[in-house]
Amino acid sequence: MRLVLAALALLTMPAALWPQAAGRFPPDSLINVQVFPRTTPVAEVTAAMRSFANGLGVRCQFCHVGEEGMPLDRFDFASDEKRTKLVARQMMRMVQEINRRLDTLPGRAAAGLEVSCATCHRGVSTPTPLSTLIADAAMAAGADSAVRAYRALRQRFHGRDAYDFGEGSLNAAALRVGRAGKYDEALALLRLNEEVFPSSAGTSVVRGNISLMKGDTTAAEAAFREALRRDPAGNEARGRLRAIGRQP
Repeated sequence: MRLVLAALALLTMPAALWPQAAGRFPPDSLINVQVFPRTTPVAEVTAAMRSFANGLGVRCQFCHVGEEGMPLDRFDFASDEKRTKLVARQMMRMVQEINRRLDTLPGRAAAGLEVSCATCHRGVSTPTPLSTLIADAAMAAGADSAVRAYRALRQRFHGRDAYDFGEGSLNAAALRVGRAGKYDEALALLRLNEEVFPSSAGTSVVRGNISLMKGDTTAAEAAFREALRRDPAGNEARGRLRAIGRQP
């Protein structure tokens, strides 16, 4: 009998590809389990591993010692060598604690809710908001790099839960970049947002705010007036115009 914890994550592979009797996948028993009770049925653990892998959009080798395409009987599933496996254990404990606390909310507002890996990760291994990824790229490598990153992520993930591709993400990224004094990079992100959302009043407001950071009141006025043209009820643009001595 092979004492390997984690044939576990291997359920990310089709059942037809599992090694048969020689490899005992799924295994007959578990080893080096520290969060699951040792008496947990193997089928229950493998189902959980499948959920983890799907929630993070990863494969076995993300946490376990082995390589993509390597025969599964050569994976060292019991090893704790990889940091990601140690992190996963802590994340499992955190999720368990959150779920224990949900039922304590006043009025049982969370009745029936359950947190899982996918709640935060939504199919990506690091659950960083899109606005943060794009702002970091713009500040580290410039606007062109940030725009390429956005387009690549949008092509791969648009229509899925992984990232918020609404207009607010690029606006938030532009504001963060502008506050760091990188005005040209921030304005480049807004041009990209105008391409995706050509009628957005919010993007015009952000353009005006960044122009004010830059000290360009003429450009700011033009941006706020464009915001009002797109959304005549826009109170922020109206208030900004008054604040810089321009009547809306």
